Amino acid sequence: LERALECERPPSLRERGRRAEGREGAHASASPRSRPLLLCAKMYYLIPFAVLYFFRGRIATKVAPFLPTFTPQQVSFYGHSVTLFAGVLYCLPIEFLGLGGVKRVFYLICLWSVVLTSLMTIKANYGMPPMPEKLSFGAFKQLMAPESGLQGWLMKAMPSVDFNFLFLALIFVTAYPSMFVVGILGRRSLWSVCMHCAKTEGAGGKMFAVFKPRWEKLKAQEPQVLHVSALAEIFLAFWLTGNLILPTRQILTCFLYWNYLKTRYQSPRSSQLHEKAWMQLGSTVAPVLKVAPFLQKPIDLAKGWFKPQHA
Repeated sequence: LERALECERPPSLRERGRRAEGREGAHASASPRSRPLLLCAKMYYLIPFAVLYFFRGRIATKVAPFLPTFTPQQVSFYGHSVTLFAGVLYCLPIEFLGLGGVKRVFYLICLWSVVLTSLMTIKANYGMPPMPEKLSFGAFKQLMAPESGLQGWLMKAMPSVDFNFLFLALIFVTAYPSMFVVGILGRRSLWSVCMHCAKTEGAGGKMFAVFKPRWEKLKAQEPQVLHVSALAEIFLAFWLTGNLILPTRQILTCFLYWNYLKTRYQSPRSSQLHEKAWMQLGSTVAPVLKVAPFLQKPIDLAKGWFKPQHA
């Protein structure tokens, strides 16, 4: 009877603590064994990408007959159309309707469309870069050698506008969404789409027919539009620099974007445009330098950093 009463008696606080410690100890002893399984479960999403990479040749031969054939101009037109459409949808204030996640999706579609379109355009203009035959350290070391041809390919592709905007889109894919980035990329996509529609009859359909009068006005003011776009690129660099003192700082993004500006300043097609924008910015801050002449030294250092190394 006493034993039956002891079994029916609820456990005390001390006994509950001992049982809890026993369970925690058992969980801790089993957790190291389960960690590899958890890591494998988290990396399952990489399997499709690995399959696409290793079997890309076979997949291309099987899928190619069913895909429509597009010219490089058509690929660029459709890619910039997706960028422009996603950018316009991102600019809509749908976050006030509780659709902030959908707005983030439009932002990513805009940037990834720029990435894919730029890659396809670079491939059409300069061909594929040399790739290693095997995934090994020695193969990559041979690829970086001067005789491999990769350096020559980079020297041809890097000054192009598509390579510059590919760099810009990749910088902000993982960064905080920015309306300035969407505006800069959207302006270029608008120019590419409208120029293609103006040259190709029936490419834009009724939508371009409605927008054509506005496009003609924008095209007549192309130097001013490009100048404002260059000023927006420079302003974004100072905006990221000023945000370094805030909790939402993006140190790596700021560093990479300043390198992007350096590339744009040294690129043959955009050097004059950015030099003019920097000159206007310098004339604007000239009165400040008269009051604070100590700022002239860091400005001179920045000018030397922006100049090409061969100059």
